[in-house]
Amino acid sequence: MVHAFALLALGAAAGASVTELFRARRLVSRMRAVALCAHELRGALTAIGLALSGLERSLATERPRVEALRRGYDRAVSVARDLEVARGALPARIVQRPEPIDLRELAGRLVDTWNASLPPGRGQLVLDWRAGAPVVQGYPMRLTQALDNLVANAIEHGRGPVTIMGRIGDGCVSLSVLDRGAGLRRPLEELRPHSWQARRGHGLVVARHAVELHGGTLRPVRGPLGCGIEVRLPTGTGPAAVRAAGEPVRPQRSGSGAAAP
Repeated sequence: MVHAFALLALGAAAGASVTELFRARRLVSRMRAVALCAHELRGALTAIGLALSGLERSLATERPRVEALRRGYDRAVSVARDLEVARGALPARIVQRPEPIDLRELAGRLVDTWNASLPPGRGQLVLDWRAGAPVVQGYPMRLTQALDNLVANAIEHGRGPVTIMGRIGDGCVSLSVLDRGAGLRRPLEELRPHSWQARRGHGLVVARHAVELHGGTLRPVRGPLGCGIEVRLPTGTGPAAVRAAGEPVRPQRSGSGAAAP
């Protein structure tokens, strides 16, 4: 009897080892695919960057559209770098240092870029800024990624116009992305993809990670200008609240909703 139990245990251990071996091989295969994608993305971005440099020199009258292309290119370069970090080709902490960010300027560029990119009939973004010229310490591209994802969600799932609203108070600056739709139908914490394999639903995860990287929070809001999501960030240039760009972030619980002024 003892001998039979030993054989069963040995068989179970062997089966578990085989399962882990298959999983490891599958993971290696997927990471190889990521490496190939990253390589092709770098190549495509190199070509796009060269073409954009030529456009910037020759199309002064099309400056807003060219700047929109350049901004999308810079964002794609950042994503390509993140892919390299994810597969271990670059150390997570190598590439970015926090810097002072003028949020009024960042929000203005965001609005100009989207307005230059949106096709006719898709409405325009409106900037309602009453926050002065607040400065935060952080990573401009990460905050741009966060706001781009919130704007994209508002355009796709909401109803125009989309307003970027800036307010300041209590040591924080808030940037709200609002539209005239019905707002979120579920709590913010539940709006995440059911698995990493899902093709959609990752935008809020990206936005939350970027905001929490800066010591900030996301929360749903609604008010006279519409419904949407508010980004709250601590103001100032001190580095205490800013995490390293590659440091994992534990999700924070966001508020359940507040009135947008």
